[in-house]
Amino acid sequence: MLEVDERMLAERRRLGLDRQDEMWEGVLHMVPPSSTRHGRMQAALIIQLRALVDQLGLVIGVATGVFAADDDYRVPDAVVYRPSAASERGIEGAPLLVVEIRSPGDESDAKVPWYLGRGAGSVVVVDRDTFSVDVFTADGRVELGADGLTAVPGLGVRLGPAADGDALLVEADGGVRRITV
Repeated sequence: MLEVDERMLAERRRLGLDRQDEMWEGVLHMVPPSSTRHGRMQAALIIQLRALVDQLGLVIGVATGVFAADDDYRVPDAVVYRPSAASERGIEGAPLLVVEIRSPGDESDAKVPWYLGRGAGSVVVVDRDTFSVDVFTADGRVELGADGLTAVPGLGVRLGPAADGDALLVEADGGVRRITV
């Protein structure tokens, strides 16, 4: 484990570099800034989900902390929640949906059980490079549909890679949209 000088942490806070840092049961996880591809996928997915989330009277947050305690929180790429689950610092209650975009070497998969333990209805992990999608609920991993798309329970959306492998497909409201990055 790396010991980090408190002055360095204070400087990270002052410069705003700690916005995506996480605390895992008191252990600091310093998350590097997203790559351009990761950020583009995050933004495009949020744009596609926003209208649907609004129709349901829910809120979607970007890089918003999900808290179990002051020293135990994670910062997903996107989180969908009821307004009553939020506080000024982030999400205190159970999120309805958590989205992690998996990049090489990150900890997206390790966070899934923690989010489910916080009562998340669904946790979606999208691979930044292959557009593959894994959806998890308290009942386990959601099965892939015959067409290669996976349903996200409670949200009325299905996600998955395009047949050509060049895009993420988002099926909602009777239409299919392609996210390319």
